[in-house]
Amino acid sequence: MISSAAAKQRSWRFPWKRLLWLALGALLVWLLWFWPARRNYYFKRAQVHSRLDIPYVAGSADPKRQLDLYLPPGATLGFPIVVFVHGGYWNSAIDRRWLEPLLGTHGNVGVAFARRGIAAAILGYRQYPGVQRGDDSLDDIATAIRFVRASCAAWGCGPLFVVGHSAGGHLASLMAMDDRILRRNGVEPEQVAGFVSIDGIFNLDAALAAFTPEQAGIMRKLFGPDQATLALHSTISYARAQHPRLLFLDSTDDEKVCRDAFQELKARMKNAGSPAQFTELPGLGHNETVVRIGMDDDPVMPSLLAFIRP
Repeated sequence: MISSAAAKQRSWRFPWKRLLWLALGALLVWLLWFWPARRNYYFKRAQVHSRLDIPYVAGSADPKRQLDLYLPPGATLGFPIVVFVHGGYWNSAIDRRWLEPLLGTHGNVGVAFARRGIAAAILGYRQYPGVQRGDDSLDDIATAIRFVRASCAAWGCGPLFVVGHSAGGHLASLMAMDDRILRRNGVEPEQVAGFVSIDGIFNLDAALAAFTPEQAGIMRKLFGPDQATLALHSTISYARAQHPRLLFLDSTDDEKVCRDAFQELKARMKNAGSPAQFTELPGLGHNETVVRIGMDDDPVMPSLLAFIRP
């Protein structure tokens, strides 16, 4: 027979256990509600057509040389297409599906564009240490642009734009300003309707001081080793008045090295008489800029759409 004291003790235990489970359940619901990939990707991808793992180098099974294609359903033929170049400090640890189950990246970018009648090709490209030269990454991207351009007749797309984030923003803007990269890969610069750099770095030599010794070593390996070679791979070295259409986006809470690069390039391009557009996005951090693309409160897409469809 249970004593009254024991029964009283057990009656006190039960409510606390139940409250704990309720709290854990509430936390799970909260996490699911704010789960980025739910908000920017998984609950929206059924609204578009997707084709994954398309090789852009004939016969290549290397996932770093493949792309994921997102197409708008029911769009009028001739819709724009965006070639998107992801970031990741030029390092192979980050790819076109980096943390996609958690953050939605970078499928969220493809879905966001396709939902608005714009196709998107989310690229993989070879990075360090898979390649030892930054030019190999640039050539992969240019090769992918050539492939996408050649495939547009079958896909139904029209004008082609290149958009890059972070390290991808550096590569996209460099490709815009140094047209030798496109030409050596069989692409005429006028075949690209415009370039967008989001949170990029544009002066590699100046950026070295902001990185760890290991990071600086990778940059020198890829784009150096000396100051002159770093300058050849720096967008700011090509500042001038005549160039393809260009949009530079930077978040106000971005990393300082990117903020400094944005302001330095803006001043240099203005002095050169450039018509390039420079837009600041208030209150966003470096990775938040790309994660927020496709969310209902997406602050990035309006600037992209205004550029692509002026």
